[in-house]
Amino acid sequence: MNWRHLGTFVWLRWRLLANGWRRAGSLNFVLTMIFAVTALAATVPVFIGSFLVGLYAMADAEPIKLLATWDVLVCGFTFVWCIGVLTELQRTESLSLSKFMHLPVSLEGAFVINYVSSLFGLTMILFLPVLVGLALGLAFSHGPRLLLALPLSAAFLLMVTAVSYQFQGWMASLLSNPRRRRTVLVGATAVFILLAQAPNLINFLGVWGPRNQAGGVGALAQEHENIVRQFQTQQIDQQEYERRQHEIEQQLEQSKQEQQSQAIQIERTFLLAHWIVPIGWLPLGVKSAADGNWALSLLGMLAMTLVGAASLWRAYWTTLRIYQGGFTAASGVEKRGGEPTPRAKTTPAAGRQLLETRLPWLSEPVAAIALASFRSLVRSPEAKMMLMTPFIMSVVAGGALVRQSAEMPVMVRPLLAIGALLMVLFGMAQLMANQFGFDRDGFRVFILCAASRRDILLGKNLAYLPLAGGLAVLLVAVVAAFCRLRFDHLLAMLPQFISMFLLFCLLANLLSILAPMAVAAGTLKPANQKFLTVLLQVTFMMVLFPLAQVPTLLPLGVE
Repeated sequence: MNWRHLGTFVWLRWRLLANGWRRAGSLNFVLTMIFAVTALAATVPVFIGSFLVGLYAMADAEPIKLLATWDVLVCGFTFVWCIGVLTELQRTESLSLSKFMHLPVSLEGAFVINYVSSLFGLTMILFLPVLVGLALGLAFSHGPRLLLALPLSAAFLLMVTAVSYQFQGWMASLLSNPRRRRTVLVGATAVFILLAQAPNLINFLGVWGPRNQAGGVGALAQEHENIVRQFQTQQIDQQEYERRQHEIEQQLEQSKQEQQSQAIQIERTFLLAHWIVPIGWLPLGVKSAADGNWALSLLGMLAMTLVGAASLWRAYWTTLRIYQGGFTAASGVEKRGGEPTPRAKTTPAAGRQLLETRLPWLSEPVAAIALASFRSLVRSPEAKMMLMTPFIMSVVAGGALVRQSAEMPVMVRPLLAIGALLMVLFGMAQLMANQFGFDRDGFRVFILCAASRRDILLGKNLAYLPLAGGLAVLLVAVVAAFCRLRFDHLLAMLPQFISMFLLFCLLANLLSILAPMAVAAGTLKPANQKFLTVLLQVTFMMVLFPLAQVPTLLPLGVE
Protein backbone atom coordinates (compact mmCIF):
# COMPACT_ATOMS: atom_id res chain seq x y z
CA MET A 1 0.00 0.00 0.00
CA ASN A 2 1.39 3.38 -1.06
CA TRP A 3 1.04 6.00 1.67
CA ARG A 4 0.86 8.84 -0.86
CA HIS A 5 -2.03 7.07 -2.57
CA LEU A 6 -3.73 6.65 0.81
CA GLY A 7 -3.33 10.36 1.55
CA THR A 8 -4.77 11.20 -1.87
CA PHE A 9 -7.79 8.98 -1.31
CA VAL A 10 -8.45 10.47 2.12
CA TRP A 11 -8.09 13.98 0.73
CA LEU A 12 -10.49 13.14 -2.11
CA ARG A 13 -13.13 11.79 0.27
CA TRP A 14 -12.82 14.91 2.37
CA ARG A 15 -13.09 17.16 -0.73
CA LEU A 16 -16.22 15.37 -1.94
CA LEU A 17 -17.78 15.63 1.53
CA ALA A 18 -16.93 19.33 1.84
CA ASN A 19 -18.34 20.05 -1.64
CA GLY A 20 -21.58 18.36 -0.63
CA TRP A 21 -21.80 20.56 2.46
CA ARG A 22 -21.05 23.69 0.41
CA ARG A 23 -23.76 22.91 -2.16
CA ALA A 24 -26.29 22.76 0.68
CA GLY A 25 -25.79 26.47 1.39
CA SER A 26 -23.35 28.75 3.15
CA LEU A 27 -25.09 28.52 6.53
CA ASN A 28 -25.21 24.74 6.38
CA PHE A 29 -21.52 24.61 5.40
CA VAL A 30 -20.46 26.87 8.27
CA LEU A 31 -22.52 24.98 10.88
CA THR A 32 -21.30 21.60 9.63
CA MET A 33 -17.68 22.74 9.67
CA ILE A 34 -18.11 24.03 13.22
CA PHE A 35 -19.54 20.65 14.25
CA ALA A 36 -16.69 18.77 12.53
CA VAL A 37 -13.98 20.95 14.11
CA THR A 38 -15.66 20.61 17.51
CA ALA A 39 -15.72 16.81 17.15
CA LEU A 40 -12.03 16.75 16.25
CA ALA A 41 -11.12 19.10 19.09
CA ALA A 42 -13.12 16.97 21.55
CA THR A 43 -10.93 13.91 20.95
CA VAL A 44 -8.22 15.14 23.35
CA PRO A 45 -10.53 15.85 26.35
CA VAL A 46 -12.45 12.64 25.65
CA PHE A 47 -9.19 10.68 25.68
CA ILE A 48 -8.08 12.34 28.93
CA GLY A 49 -11.48 11.76 30.55
CA SER A 50 -11.50 8.08 29.57
CA PHE A 51 -7.95 7.69 30.88
CA LEU A 52 -8.92 9.22 34.24
CA VAL A 53 -12.00 6.98 34.48
CA GLY A 54 -9.86 3.90 33.99
CA LEU A 55 -7.17 5.19 36.36
CA TYR A 56 -9.31 6.33 39.30
CA ALA A 57 -13.01 5.49 38.92
CA MET A 58 -12.34 1.85 37.95
CA ALA A 59 -9.18 1.27 39.97
CA ASP A 60 -10.91 -1.21 42.30
CA ALA A 61 -13.45 -2.56 39.78
CA GLU A 62 -13.93 -6.31 39.67
CA PRO A 63 -13.46 -8.19 36.37
CA ILE A 64 -17.22 -8.63 35.93
CA LYS A 65 -17.65 -4.83 36.18
CA LEU A 66 -14.94 -4.34 33.59
CA LEU A 67 -16.85 -6.76 31.38
CA ALA A 68 -20.05 -4.74 31.72
CA THR A 69 -18.23 -1.45 31.04
CA TRP A 70 -16.68 -2.71 27.84
CA ASP A 71 -20.05 -4.20 26.85
CA VAL A 72 -21.53 -0.70 26.88
CA LEU A 73 -18.72 0.64 24.68
CA VAL A 74 -18.88 -2.28 22.28
CA CYS A 75 -22.66 -2.12 21.88
CA GLY A 76 -22.60 1.66 21.44
CA PHE A 77 -19.90 1.53 18.76
CA THR A 78 -21.59 -1.34 16.90
CA PHE A 79 -24.98 0.39 16.94
CA VAL A 80 -23.65 3.73 15.64
CA TRP A 81 -21.47 2.02 13.05
CA CYS A 82 -24.42 -0.04 11.75
CA ILE A 83 -26.46 3.14 11.30
CA GLY A 84 -23.68 4.52 9.11
CA VAL A 85 -23.58 1.29 7.11
CA LEU A 86 -27.33 1.43 6.45
CA THR A 87 -27.01 4.95 5.05
CA GLU A 88 -24.43 3.72 2.53
CA LEU A 89 -26.16 0.57 1.28
CA GLN A 90 -26.27 1.75 -2.31
CA ARG A 91 -22.47 1.78 -2.69
CA THR A 92 -20.07 -1.13 -2.51
CA GLU A 93 -17.21 1.19 -1.50
CA SER A 94 -16.69 4.81 -0.48
CA LEU A 95 -15.07 5.72 -3.81
CA SER A 96 -15.97 3.81 -6.97
CA LEU A 97 -12.97 1.74 -8.04
CA SER A 98 -14.03 1.91 -11.69
CA LYS A 99 -12.92 5.56 -11.75
CA PHE A 100 -9.40 4.73 -10.54
CA MET A 101 -8.51 1.73 -12.69
CA HIS A 102 -6.80 3.96 -15.28
CA LEU A 103 -4.42 5.25 -12.60
CA PRO A 104 -1.14 3.47 -11.71
CA VAL A 105 -2.81 1.69 -8.78
CA SER A 106 -3.30 -2.08 -8.56
CA LEU A 107 -6.74 -3.44 -7.79
CA GLU A 108 -5.54 -4.94 -4.50
CA GLY A 109 -3.85 -1.69 -3.47
CA ALA A 110 -6.88 0.39 -4.42
CA PHE A 111 -9.16 -1.92 -2.46
CA VAL A 112 -6.98 -1.74 0.67
CA ILE A 113 -6.58 2.04 0.37
CA ASN A 114 -10.31 2.45 -0.11
CA TYR A 115 -11.05 0.32 2.94
CA VAL A 116 -8.57 2.19 5.14
CA SER A 117 -9.82 5.58 3.97
CA SER A 118 -13.39 4.54 4.81
CA LEU A 119 -12.39 4.24 8.47
CA PHE A 120 -11.88 7.99 8.79
CA GLY A 121 -15.38 8.91 9.98
CA LEU A 122 -17.23 10.52 12.86
CA THR A 123 -17.92 7.19 14.58
CA MET A 124 -14.21 6.31 14.73
CA ILE A 125 -13.34 9.83 15.90
CA LEU A 126 -15.80 9.56 18.81
CA PHE A 127 -15.08 6.01 19.99
CA LEU A 128 -11.37 5.45 19.30
CA PRO A 129 -10.13 7.93 21.98
CA VAL A 130 -12.52 6.34 24.49
CA LEU A 131 -11.25 2.81 23.84
CA VAL A 132 -7.58 3.79 23.88
CA GLY A 133 -7.87 6.09 26.90
CA LEU A 134 -9.82 3.57 28.98
CA ALA A 135 -7.39 0.77 28.09
CA LEU A 136 -4.36 2.85 29.13
CA GLY A 137 -6.07 3.97 32.34
CA LEU A 138 -6.88 0.37 33.28
CA ALA A 139 -3.30 -0.64 32.48
CA PHE A 140 -1.99 1.92 35.00
CA SER A 141 -4.54 1.02 37.69
CA HIS A 142 -4.74 -2.79 37.29
CA GLY A 143 -1.29 -3.59 35.99
CA PRO A 144 0.46 -4.15 32.64
CA ARG A 145 -1.70 -7.19 31.86
CA LEU A 146 -4.55 -4.82 30.91
CA LEU A 147 -2.41 -3.51 28.04
CA LEU A 148 -3.90 -6.44 26.14
CA ALA A 149 -7.03 -4.29 25.84
CA LEU A 150 -5.23 -2.23 23.14
CA PRO A 151 -4.60 -5.09 20.64
CA LEU A 152 -8.00 -6.53 21.55
CA SER A 153 -9.63 -3.19 20.66
CA ALA A 154 -7.69 -3.05 17.38
CA ALA A 155 -8.80 -6.59 16.49
CA PHE A 156 -12.39 -5.73 17.40
CA LEU A 157 -12.39 -2.62 15.18
CA LEU A 158 -10.89 -4.68 12.34
CA MET A 159 -13.59 -7.34 12.74
CA VAL A 160 -16.55 -4.92 12.84
CA THR A 161 -15.36 -2.68 10.00
CA ALA A 162 -14.33 -5.61 7.81
CA VAL A 163 -17.62 -7.46 8.32
CA SER A 164 -19.58 -4.28 7.56
CA TYR A 165 -17.42 -3.69 4.46
CA GLN A 166 -18.16 -7.23 3.30
CA PHE A 167 -21.84 -6.65 4.03
CA GLN A 168 -21.82 -3.51 1.88
CA GLY A 169 -20.26 -5.43 -1.00
CA TRP A 170 -22.79 -8.24 -0.67
CA MET A 171 -25.65 -5.74 -0.56
CA ALA A 172 -24.25 -4.00 -3.64
CA SER A 173 -24.30 -7.32 -5.50
CA LEU A 174 -27.96 -7.77 -4.56
CA LEU A 175 -28.86 -4.18 -5.43
CA SER A 176 -27.33 -4.60 -8.88
CA ASN A 177 -30.60 -6.38 -9.76
CA PRO A 178 -33.32 -3.68 -9.90
CA ARG A 179 -36.06 -6.22 -9.18
CA ARG A 180 -34.55 -7.08 -5.82
CA ARG A 181 -33.47 -3.56 -4.89
CA ARG A 182 -36.64 -2.48 -3.08
CA THR A 183 -37.02 -5.75 -1.18
CA VAL A 184 -33.39 -5.76 -0.06
CA LEU A 185 -33.47 -2.16 1.21
CA VAL A 186 -36.69 -2.66 3.13
CA GLY A 187 -35.61 -6.02 4.51
CA ALA A 188 -32.24 -4.73 5.74
CA THR A 189 -33.84 -1.74 7.45
CA ALA A 190 -36.55 -3.90 9.04
CA VAL A 191 -34.02 -6.39 10.41
CA PHE A 192 -31.92 -3.58 11.90
CA ILE A 193 -34.94 -1.95 13.55
CA LEU A 194 -36.17 -5.26 14.97
CA LEU A 195 -32.73 -6.10 16.35
CA ALA A 196 -32.44 -2.66 17.95
CA GLN A 197 -35.89 -3.02 19.53
CA ALA A 198 -35.53 -6.69 20.47
CA PRO A 199 -35.28 -6.06 24.25
CA ASN A 200 -38.44 -3.92 24.22
CA LEU A 201 -40.32 -6.49 22.14
CA ILE A 202 -39.25 -9.31 24.46
CA ASN A 203 -40.37 -7.23 27.44
CA PHE A 204 -43.72 -6.61 25.73
CA LEU A 205 -44.23 -10.33 25.19
CA GLY A 206 -43.61 -10.92 28.90
CA VAL A 207 -40.60 -13.20 28.59
CA TRP A 208 -38.95 -11.44 31.52
CA GLY A 209 -42.17 -11.66 33.51
CA PRO A 210 -42.01 -11.11 37.26
CA ARG A 211 -40.97 -14.14 39.24
CA ASN A 212 -41.51 -15.15 42.80
CA GLN A 213 -43.84 -12.26 43.52
CA ALA A 214 -45.59 -14.17 46.33
CA GLY A 215 -42.32 -15.08 48.03
CA GLY A 216 -40.48 -11.87 47.26
CA VAL A 217 -38.69 -9.86 49.88
CA GLY A 218 -41.20 -7.01 49.62
CA ALA A 219 -44.19 -9.29 50.16
CA LEU A 220 -42.52 -10.95 53.15
CA ALA A 221 -41.69 -7.59 54.70
CA GLN A 222 -45.34 -6.51 54.31
CA GLU A 223 -46.50 -9.75 55.92
CA HIS A 224 -44.07 -9.22 58.80
CA GLU A 225 -45.51 -5.74 59.41
CA ASN A 226 -49.01 -7.19 59.50
CA ILE A 227 -47.98 -9.79 62.10
CA VAL A 228 -46.35 -7.11 64.27
CA ARG A 229 -49.49 -4.98 64.03
CA GLN A 230 -51.71 -7.93 64.99
CA PHE A 231 -49.49 -8.76 67.95
CA GLN A 232 -49.52 -5.18 69.19
CA THR A 233 -53.30 -5.03 68.97
CA GLN A 234 -53.47 -8.41 70.79
CA GLN A 235 -55.18 -10.17 67.89
CA ILE A 236 -52.65 -13.03 68.20
CA ASP A 237 -50.77 -14.35 71.24
CA GLN A 238 -47.02 -14.64 71.84
CA GLN A 239 -46.78 -18.24 70.68
CA GLU A 240 -48.61 -17.59 67.39
CA TYR A 241 -46.50 -14.49 66.81
CA GLU A 242 -43.21 -16.41 67.24
CA ARG A 243 -44.41 -19.29 65.06
CA ARG A 244 -45.42 -17.05 62.17
CA GLN A 245 -42.30 -14.93 62.52
CA HIS A 246 -40.18 -18.11 62.31
CA GLU A 247 -42.03 -19.10 59.11
CA ILE A 248 -41.36 -15.69 57.61
CA GLU A 249 -37.64 -15.96 58.42
CA GLN A 250 -37.48 -19.36 56.75
CA GLN A 251 -39.27 -18.05 53.66
CA LEU A 252 -36.96 -15.04 53.59
CA GLU A 253 -33.88 -17.24 53.75
CA GLN A 254 -35.26 -19.47 51.00
CA SER A 255 -36.02 -16.41 48.87
CA LYS A 256 -32.48 -15.11 49.29
CA GLN A 257 -31.04 -18.49 48.28
CA GLU A 258 -33.24 -18.57 45.20
CA GLN A 259 -32.16 -15.05 44.25
CA GLN A 260 -28.51 -15.98 44.66
CA SER A 261 -28.88 -19.09 42.50
CA GLN A 262 -30.79 -17.07 39.93
CA ALA A 263 -28.04 -14.41 39.90
CA ILE A 264 -25.42 -17.14 39.37
CA GLN A 265 -27.46 -18.59 36.50
CA ILE A 266 -27.85 -15.16 34.90
CA GLU A 267 -24.10 -14.55 35.16
CA ARG A 268 -23.36 -17.91 33.52
CA THR A 269 -25.80 -17.18 30.71
CA PHE A 270 -24.28 -13.72 30.35
CA LEU A 271 -20.78 -15.16 29.96
CA LEU A 272 -22.02 -17.85 27.58
CA ALA A 273 -23.51 -15.14 25.36
CA HIS A 274 -20.07 -13.49 25.22
CA TRP A 275 -18.58 -16.74 23.99
CA ILE A 276 -21.23 -17.11 21.27
CA VAL A 277 -21.64 -13.51 20.02
CA PRO A 278 -18.44 -12.23 18.31
CA ILE A 279 -18.83 -8.63 19.54
CA GLY A 280 -18.60 -9.99 23.08
CA TRP A 281 -15.09 -11.31 22.55
CA LEU A 282 -13.50 -7.93 23.33
CA PRO A 283 -15.17 -7.51 26.76
CA LEU A 284 -14.51 -11.19 27.50
CA GLY A 285 -10.84 -10.73 26.59
CA VAL A 286 -10.55 -7.71 28.91
CA LYS A 287 -12.13 -9.70 31.75
CA SER A 288 -9.80 -12.64 31.10
CA ALA A 289 -6.79 -10.31 31.15
CA ALA A 290 -7.98 -8.87 34.48
CA ASP A 291 -8.29 -12.44 35.82
CA GLY A 292 -4.75 -13.24 34.65
CA ASN A 293 -5.86 -15.62 31.88
CA TRP A 294 -3.68 -14.27 29.07
CA ALA A 295 -4.22 -17.29 26.83
CA LEU A 296 -7.95 -16.65 26.55
CA SER A 297 -7.36 -12.98 25.73
CA LEU A 298 -4.87 -13.90 23.00
CA LEU A 299 -7.32 -16.49 21.64
CA GLY A 300 -10.08 -13.87 21.41
CA MET A 301 -7.73 -11.43 19.67
CA LEU A 302 -6.69 -14.11 17.18
CA ALA A 303 -10.32 -15.07 16.49
CA MET A 304 -11.38 -11.45 15.84
CA THR A 305 -8.37 -10.91 13.57
CA LEU A 306 -9.17 -14.04 11.55
CA VAL A 307 -12.81 -12.99 11.16
CA GLY A 308 -11.74 -9.53 9.97
CA ALA A 309 -9.17 -10.91 7.52
CA ALA A 310 -11.65 -13.44 6.11
CA SER A 311 -14.29 -10.73 5.69
CA LEU A 312 -11.86 -8.46 3.81
CA TRP A 313 -10.81 -11.33 1.56
CA ARG A 314 -14.45 -12.13 0.80
CA ALA A 315 -15.26 -8.45 0.24
CA TYR A 316 -12.40 -8.15 -2.25
CA TRP A 317 -13.64 -11.06 -4.36
CA THR A 318 -17.21 -9.74 -4.23
CA THR A 319 -16.02 -6.35 -5.47
CA LEU A 320 -13.99 -8.04 -8.20
CA ARG A 321 -17.03 -10.02 -9.39
CA ILE A 322 -19.16 -6.86 -9.43
CA TYR A 323 -16.73 -5.04 -11.74
CA GLN A 324 -16.34 -8.12 -13.93
CA GLY A 325 -20.13 -8.31 -14.37
CA GLY A 326 -20.56 -11.53 -12.44
CA PHE A 327 -23.87 -10.42 -10.92
CA THR A 328 -25.44 -8.73 -13.96
CA ALA A 329 -24.13 -10.60 -17.01
CA ALA A 330 -27.04 -13.03 -17.23
CA SER A 331 -29.80 -10.75 -16.01
CA GLY A 332 -31.58 -10.36 -19.31
CA VAL A 333 -31.11 -13.76 -20.98
CA GLU A 334 -31.27 -17.41 -20.05
CA LYS A 335 -28.68 -19.80 -21.41
CA ARG A 336 -29.86 -23.04 -22.92
CA GLY A 337 -27.46 -25.40 -24.68
CA GLY A 338 -24.65 -22.84 -24.61
CA GLU A 339 -26.64 -20.14 -26.46
CA PRO A 340 -28.52 -17.23 -24.93
CA THR A 341 -32.27 -17.49 -25.17
CA PRO A 342 -34.44 -14.43 -24.65
CA ARG A 343 -36.96 -14.70 -21.87
CA ALA A 344 -40.59 -14.97 -22.78
CA LYS A 345 -42.45 -11.70 -22.65
CA THR A 346 -45.38 -11.50 -20.35
CA THR A 347 -48.65 -10.08 -21.56
CA PRO A 348 -50.46 -7.52 -19.46
CA ALA A 349 -53.37 -8.80 -17.44
CA ALA A 350 -56.76 -8.48 -18.97
CA GLY A 351 -59.22 -5.98 -17.60
CA ARG A 352 -58.96 -2.41 -16.46
CA GLN A 353 -55.65 -1.31 -14.96
CA LEU A 354 -55.33 0.56 -11.68
CA LEU A 355 -54.53 3.89 -13.30
CA GLU A 356 -57.66 3.62 -15.47
CA THR A 357 -59.98 3.29 -12.48
CA ARG A 358 -62.58 6.03 -11.99
CA LEU A 359 -62.99 7.28 -8.43
CA PRO A 360 -66.50 8.46 -7.50
CA TRP A 361 -67.11 12.13 -6.61
CA LEU A 362 -63.64 13.09 -7.89
CA SER A 363 -62.63 14.83 -11.08
CA GLU A 364 -60.48 13.02 -13.61
CA PRO A 365 -57.25 14.93 -12.82
CA VAL A 366 -57.62 14.33 -9.07
CA ALA A 367 -58.30 10.61 -9.61
CA ALA A 368 -55.33 10.24 -11.98
CA ILE A 369 -52.95 11.99 -9.58
CA ALA A 370 -54.22 10.00 -6.59
CA LEU A 371 -53.93 6.63 -8.33
CA ALA A 372 -50.52 7.37 -9.84
CA SER A 373 -49.16 8.61 -6.51
CA PHE A 374 -50.61 5.56 -4.73
CA ARG A 375 -48.91 3.23 -7.22
CA SER A 376 -45.63 5.07 -6.71
CA LEU A 377 -45.94 4.77 -2.92
CA VAL A 378 -46.66 1.04 -3.07
CA ARG A 379 -43.58 0.44 -5.22
CA SER A 380 -41.12 2.76 -3.48
CA PRO A 381 -38.81 1.39 -0.75
CA GLU A 382 -39.06 4.70 1.14
CA ALA A 383 -42.78 4.18 1.75
CA LYS A 384 -42.23 0.60 2.88
CA MET A 385 -39.61 1.72 5.37
CA MET A 386 -41.88 4.44 6.72
CA LEU A 387 -44.90 2.15 6.97
CA MET A 388 -42.98 -0.12 9.31
CA THR A 389 -42.35 2.77 11.71
CA PRO A 390 -45.92 3.22 13.10
CA PHE A 391 -46.34 -0.48 13.79
CA ILE A 392 -42.98 -0.91 15.55
CA MET A 393 -43.37 2.35 17.51
CA SER A 394 -46.86 1.34 18.61
CA VAL A 395 -45.74 -2.10 19.77
CA VAL A 396 -42.71 -0.76 21.64
CA ALA A 397 -44.25 2.38 23.15
CA GLY A 398 -47.73 1.00 23.77
CA GLY A 399 -46.80 -2.47 24.95
CA ALA A 400 -46.52 -1.54 28.62
CA LEU A 401 -49.73 0.53 28.50
CA VAL A 402 -51.70 -2.27 26.87
CA ARG A 403 -50.54 -4.74 29.54
CA GLN A 404 -51.83 -2.36 32.25
CA SER A 405 -55.04 -1.45 30.42
CA ALA A 406 -57.18 -3.70 32.61
CA GLU A 407 -56.57 -1.36 35.56
CA MET A 408 -57.33 1.80 33.55
CA PRO A 409 -60.66 3.61 33.84
CA VAL A 410 -63.06 3.08 30.96
CA MET A 411 -62.85 6.70 29.86
CA VAL A 412 -59.05 6.61 29.66
CA ARG A 413 -58.82 3.58 27.36
CA PRO A 414 -59.81 5.52 24.19
CA LEU A 415 -56.61 7.54 24.65
CA LEU A 416 -54.66 4.40 23.75
CA ALA A 417 -56.54 4.11 20.46
CA ILE A 418 -56.00 7.83 19.77
CA GLY A 419 -52.31 7.32 20.56
CA ALA A 420 -52.20 4.54 17.97
CA LEU A 421 -53.70 6.91 15.39
CA LEU A 422 -51.08 9.52 16.29
CA MET A 423 -48.35 6.90 15.77
CA VAL A 424 -49.69 6.22 12.28
CA LEU A 425 -49.65 9.89 11.31
CA PHE A 426 -46.28 10.50 12.96
CA GLY A 427 -44.78 7.57 11.06
CA MET A 428 -46.00 9.00 7.74
CA ALA A 429 -44.90 12.57 8.54
CA GLN A 430 -41.54 12.21 6.79
CA LEU A 431 -43.32 11.24 3.57
CA MET A 432 -46.33 13.56 3.66
CA ALA A 433 -44.40 16.62 4.88
CA ASN A 434 -42.13 16.27 1.82
CA GLN A 435 -44.58 15.02 -0.80
CA PHE A 436 -42.86 16.55 -3.82
CA GLY A 437 -39.33 15.74 -2.64
CA PHE A 438 -39.84 12.04 -3.41
CA ASP A 439 -41.12 12.73 -6.94
CA ARG A 440 -37.65 13.68 -8.18
CA ASP A 441 -37.78 13.97 -12.01
CA GLY A 442 -41.50 13.23 -11.95
CA PHE A 443 -42.17 16.64 -10.40
CA ARG A 444 -42.00 18.25 -13.84
CA VAL A 445 -45.19 16.34 -14.71
CA PHE A 446 -47.08 18.32 -12.07
CA ILE A 447 -45.60 21.58 -13.32
CA LEU A 448 -46.49 20.96 -16.98
CA CYS A 449 -49.87 19.32 -16.49
CA ALA A 450 -53.11 21.31 -16.75
CA ALA A 451 -54.36 20.28 -13.29
CA SER A 452 -54.77 23.05 -10.75
CA ARG A 453 -52.65 23.16 -7.62
CA ARG A 454 -55.71 22.35 -5.54
CA ASP A 455 -56.27 19.16 -7.54
CA ILE A 456 -52.60 18.18 -7.22
CA LEU A 457 -52.63 18.56 -3.43
CA LEU A 458 -55.97 16.77 -3.12
CA GLY A 459 -54.75 13.87 -5.24
CA LYS A 460 -51.52 13.63 -3.28
CA ASN A 461 -53.38 13.52 0.05
CA LEU A 462 -55.86 10.92 -1.17
CA ALA A 463 -52.97 8.68 -2.24
CA TYR A 464 -51.87 8.40 1.39
CA LEU A 465 -55.37 7.76 2.73
CA PRO A 466 -55.55 3.98 1.99
CA LEU A 467 -52.15 3.37 3.59
CA ALA A 468 -52.86 5.49 6.67
CA GLY A 469 -56.39 4.13 6.98
CA GLY A 470 -55.28 0.51 6.71
CA LEU A 471 -52.65 0.91 9.41
CA ALA A 472 -55.11 2.82 11.59
CA VAL A 473 -57.74 0.08 11.33
CA LEU A 474 -55.16 -2.58 12.20
CA LEU A 475 -53.76 -0.80 15.25
CA VAL A 476 -57.17 0.30 16.56
CA ALA A 477 -58.42 -3.28 16.25
CA VAL A 478 -55.44 -4.51 18.30
CA VAL A 479 -56.03 -1.84 20.96
CA ALA A 480 -59.75 -2.62 21.06
CA ALA A 481 -59.05 -6.33 21.54
CA PHE A 482 -56.52 -5.86 24.34
CA CYS A 483 -58.09 -2.88 26.10
CA ARG A 484 -61.75 -3.87 25.64
CA LEU A 485 -62.96 -0.56 24.29
CA ARG A 486 -66.63 0.25 24.56
CA PHE A 487 -68.48 -0.20 21.28
CA ASP A 488 -69.43 3.48 21.00
CA HIS A 489 -65.80 4.49 21.60
CA LEU A 490 -64.71 2.08 18.90
CA LEU A 491 -67.20 3.62 16.43
CA ALA A 492 -65.99 7.10 17.40
CA MET A 493 -62.50 6.27 16.14
CA LEU A 494 -63.68 6.68 12.52
CA PRO A 495 -64.61 10.41 12.72
CA GLN A 496 -61.67 10.83 15.10
CA PHE A 497 -59.23 9.57 12.47
CA ILE A 498 -60.84 11.62 9.70
CA SER A 499 -60.48 14.86 11.65
CA MET A 500 -56.90 14.02 12.65
CA PHE A 501 -55.96 13.12 9.07
CA LEU A 502 -57.44 16.33 7.61
CA LEU A 503 -55.62 18.56 10.10
CA PHE A 504 -52.44 16.61 9.43
CA CYS A 505 -52.85 17.11 5.67
CA LEU A 506 -53.12 20.89 6.10
CA LEU A 507 -49.77 21.09 7.88
CA ALA A 508 -48.14 18.53 5.58
CA ASN A 509 -49.21 20.44 2.46
CA LEU A 510 -47.92 23.69 3.88
CA LEU A 511 -44.54 22.19 4.76
CA SER A 512 -44.28 20.38 1.41
CA ILE A 513 -44.61 23.74 -0.34
CA LEU A 514 -42.41 25.85 1.94
CA ALA A 515 -39.62 23.39 2.77
CA PRO A 516 -39.22 20.69 0.11
CA MET A 517 -36.13 18.45 0.15
CA ALA A 518 -35.02 16.38 -2.81
CA VAL A 519 -34.41 12.78 -1.71
CA ALA A 520 -32.09 10.34 -3.46
CA ALA A 521 -33.82 7.41 -5.13
CA GLY A 522 -34.24 4.35 -2.93
CA THR A 523 -33.23 6.10 0.29
CA LEU A 524 -34.54 8.54 2.87
CA LYS A 525 -31.38 10.66 2.70
CA PRO A 526 -31.76 14.26 1.38
CA ALA A 527 -29.70 14.91 -1.73
CA ASN A 528 -29.11 18.59 -0.92
CA GLN A 529 -29.60 19.10 2.78
CA LYS A 530 -30.05 22.67 4.07
CA PHE A 531 -30.07 23.81 7.66
CA LEU A 532 -33.20 26.00 7.43
CA THR A 533 -35.18 23.24 5.72
CA VAL A 534 -34.16 20.70 8.36
CA LEU A 535 -35.08 23.19 11.10
CA LEU A 536 -38.57 23.63 9.63
CA GLN A 537 -39.02 19.87 9.32
CA VAL A 538 -37.98 19.28 12.94
CA THR A 539 -40.23 22.12 14.16
CA PHE A 540 -43.14 20.59 12.30
CA MET A 541 -42.53 17.11 13.74
CA MET A 542 -41.97 18.17 17.34
CA VAL A 543 -44.12 21.30 17.82
CA LEU A 544 -46.73 21.98 15.14
CA PHE A 545 -47.91 18.41 14.68
CA PRO A 546 -48.84 17.83 18.37
CA LEU A 547 -50.46 21.28 18.68
CA ALA A 548 -52.59 20.74 15.58
CA GLN A 549 -53.96 17.48 16.97
CA VAL A 550 -55.00 18.91 20.35
CA PRO A 551 -58.47 20.07 19.12
CA THR A 552 -59.31 16.50 18.10
CA LEU A 553 -59.24 15.51 21.80
CA LEU A 554 -62.12 17.88 22.65
CA PRO A 555 -64.95 15.34 22.04
CA LEU A 556 -63.45 12.84 24.47
CA GLY A 557 -62.71 15.64 26.94
CA VAL A 558 -66.32 16.87 26.77
CA GLU A 559 -67.61 13.35 27.43
